[in-house]
Amino acid sequence: MKHYQSTDITRKSGEILEDALHGPVAITKYRKTKYVIMSAKHYDALAHGHDGREVFTLDTAPNEVRTEMLDGIERELARD
Repeated sequence: MKHYQSTDITRKSGEILEDALHGPVAITKYRKTKYVIMSAKHYDALAHGHDGREVFTLDTAPNEVRTEMLDGIERELARD
């Protein structure tokens, strides 16, 4: 997350808003985060509990996801 000082709001508002389109932006005052600015899309996902991710176990995953999971595990084990 990018951080800006509260004094940056007037001088760098365009940059702050542009960064907020790509992820939450912290606004700090006296080195403590006081505000977070984010896109409406990100806020809606947080507010409604939908962030686009899905959770699977090996038993419930679709075949292509299961294959990707097992391949990833095998690659990690081969690195050791």
